[in-house]
Amino acid sequence: MVVVLFRNGLPAAALPIVQSRNGSRALTAPYTTEYIPAFPQPDAAEELGRLARHYASGVLRLDGIDPSRPGVAAFLRGLEASGLTTAQYMGFANWYEPVSDFDSYWQSRPSRLRTTVRRKLAASTRAGMEFRMFRNDWHEAIAIYSEIYASSWKSPEPHQGFIPAMVRELGGEDLVRLGVMVMDGRPVAAQIWLVCGGRGTIFKLAHREDAAAFSPGTLLTVRMAETLIGEENLQQIDFGRGDDAYKRDWLGHRRNRVGVVAADWRSVAGLSAIATEIIPTLGTRAVRRHLRRNRVDYVGAGNSSDVVGVGFRALYRWCHPVGNQRPR
Repeated sequence: MVVVLFRNGLPAAALPIVQSRNGSRALTAPYTTEYIPAFPQPDAAEELGRLARHYASGVLRLDGIDPSRPGVAAFLRGLEASGLTTAQYMGFANWYEPVSDFDSYWQSRPSRLRTTVRRKLAASTRAGMEFRMFRNDWHEAIAIYSEIYASSWKSPEPHQGFIPAMVRELGGEDLVRLGVMVMDGRPVAAQIWLVCGGRGTIFKLAHREDAAAFSPGTLLTVRMAETLIGEENLQQIDFGRGDDAYKRDWLGHRRNRVGVVAADWRSVAGLSAIATEIIPTLGTRAVRRHLRRNRVDYVGAGNSSDVVGVGFRALYRWCHPVGNQRPR
């Protein structure tokens, strides 16, 4: 369903959610890289947040949101004033980099990466490796990607049909670019990029284990970036979900996608969420603040009872606030 706030008979803010017995949640999936509600007017978004008790079904869970967006920040302010008990948590990291031209982008990469690419490119050229880009013909592209993925180091997808369906649907809207490295007539690496509005998201990647010596995935990333920055006039590249160490070599900036839980204590589902999700989240954040403030490391500084004690004191302060100020 979509919750819509109307003003003067016109929609001013919209929040796509899913409702179930467990409450309401964002219309997201494990593959979502960012949840972006329709919040063109921050004041309307804030009002929609304040009204959350009317549509939250006891609990509202949102994930994959960028709190720096003005509309989202306004909505979160409204949510805190809604009468629901709320807590934010760290969802996942998103590595990104503004780009203007490929040469500038590439020269700003670490020297060890550029050296590796130069060496592997020479070896792969001698081995006859070639680059291929799909912008249509999705039946062949999906078959190639699926074959490479099955021969890679990666675990099977939790939802087998999602990637093929996504490529077909978004590819039909000209939003997908699927790159492949081919060696001796055999595809050995593949990447799926999502391209829209000057932004390129490196969504999925895989390479065959038996071709790892040639680093086909690394070379494919270079060729995809070079091609798409130039041909698509990209202004930003990001790596979707995850904080994998290799991503910081390719993209120099990190931002967080956060989640929020808002619960109504008057409902059974809300009380359960407060006890099992919100209080532990607030307690964990208070412990971390205490440890940072006192320069205490999680490992090797104090015993477990010290940390437990900090947690209980943080929860006590939350349940017995001074001046009605609870930690956010």
